[in-house]
Amino acid sequence: MRSTVAIINWNSGDLLKVCIESVVATTTGVKILVIDNGSKDGSLDCVPDFAPDAQLIASTDNRGFAAAANKAFICSSTPYVLLVNPDIQVLPGTIQLLEEFMDKHPGAGAAGGYVGVKYLPRPFPTVRSLVLENLGLQDLPLPAPSEPTLVDQLAAAAIMIRRDAYEETSGFDERFYPAWYEDVDFCRRLKWRGWQVFFVPAAVFGHAGGYSTKALGEARFLRAYYGNQILYARKHFGRLNAVLVRASIAAGMIGRMICRPRHAIAYAAAFYEALKIP
Repeated sequence: MRSTVAIINWNSGDLLKVCIESVVATTTGVKILVIDNGSKDGSLDCVPDFAPDAQLIASTDNRGFAAAANKAFICSSTPYVLLVNPDIQVLPGTIQLLEEFMDKHPGAGAAGGYVGVKYLPRPFPTVRSLVLENLGLQDLPLPAPSEPTLVDQLAAAAIMIRRDAYEETSGFDERFYPAWYEDVDFCRRLKWRGWQVFFVPAAVFGHAGGYSTKALGEARFLRAYYGNQILYARKHFGRLNAVLVRASIAAGMIGRMICRPRHAIAYAAAFYEALKIP
């Protein structure tokens, strides 16, 4: 057994059952861990039905994606850990393909597959790219590679990580709470340590997308997303550049409040996050 499939769950409803079913139906010889962040919606009721294939590791509160991902490594010992969101469906052969790819590329610290056109690999953010994004002036997205390709960052919706690489980078930074930018930060630190990150397009996952955003609600999502963006900027670009990123968030939120007044409360939450003293 070379892989552990760790499903990071939080109030996912029926999605969790579908995700576990897809792993059980398409894969043999893998350990399934459901790492739960204090769900209160009954989504965990299905887990006993999949014993002994699936094991539940539950927290009483929501410690965030990064903490749950770290827990997955603590509670497993396999060479590879595939982190997936509960809105992922594993298709036949996908896990085996990623395992074989990692076996053939010992320098690969992480590899991810195709999880939808909105979740393609991207270059690492720069101060410029963050400012443009926050002002609604994003660069055009790059086309999806058709062959395995070295990339900067992968979406954490489905990412296979080599244990040796994880341990060398000391895991995910739990300050990125509850989610967003922890995967970007992790991939950046992987590459700093000399590990490679690959996008493997033939490894296709079904992906509903956006479940955690809906579970949080728009205001909490925006506040968490932009708060973590500021943390990322401060960590990797320094305090002065983080101030510029903060200013672009504030300006962008003012523009959005004017253009979309029905969402003003949600945008005001992100505006407040941008003005907070770090």
